[in-house]
Amino acid sequence: MLDRHCHLWTEVFKDEDTGEEVSLERRDILDTDLSDEERQLIKDIAAEISNLTDDELFRFMEVIMPFDRKTIDLIYIERVRRGDEECAWSIEDVPALFDLCDKGNRWAAYALYQKYSWGDEEQGIFINMQKAKKYYDMAGDFPYKDEWDDVEEPGEPYPSTYEYVLTGDAATLDGVETLIRDLCKRFGIPENEEDGLGLFVPQRMLMKLLVGSDTEYYRGNVMYLERETPDRLIITTEADKGEPLLYALRQCFGNLNVEMK
Repeated sequence: MLDRHCHLWTEVFKDEDTGEEVSLERRDILDTDLSDEERQLIKDIAAEISNLTDDELFRFMEVIMPFDRKTIDLIYIERVRRGDEECAWSIEDVPALFDLCDKGNRWAAYALYQKYSWGDEEQGIFINMQKAKKYYDMAGDFPYKDEWDDVEEPGEPYPSTYEYVLTGDAATLDGVETLIRDLCKRFGIPENEEDGLGLFVPQRMLMKLLVGSDTEYYRGNVMYLERETPDRLIITTEADKGEPLLYALRQCFGNLNVEMK
């Protein structure tokens, strides 16, 4: 698969009351590369589709789209290489978009603007309007480009309950628990814990610390923490969506196993 090259650094947060420090690993995706197998696959695909018209190509992709998104992306990447730059707009693979954007493809920049506007958390892109504006400006002016709008309209809340089971290194789990309890002291209701009434730690604040994303689309609350054993922590939330926090936890704590129920 595509290899991601990342810039990694550690950011330290300090509890103003206790002086205790919690370290989080940050990462930025810098570029991408293809394996030899993928390069050969692109050549094979290109040979097969070289004589297709656009209509025939789109019909072909409609058939395989539900089964093989990666092949679709490889087809679009090859068409961009052949000069059809607009195809970059349809690529889903984030590292490939970064690579094309670095090469000056404005359609790739526009696709990244859309991803940062709406999020592609599974691929490590969290809603960030500042970054969205950066790629919006890089895209320049062309047909179909919508007007810049950074107004958040998440609609009415429809919260559901999500349970995240974190297992692995006990010291890392200590840090996760300390981080959430610190947020509870500042923004939640710590006195509720003994009565089992919920901590009400704003998920939006947790997401901001984990991945630097501060948006109403990640609203919700961390309700409960349960440390069953030193190597197992359960976080229960009520939120509109469960996946953003799942991928944020996985991205920040790579030495833990994180599953969502």
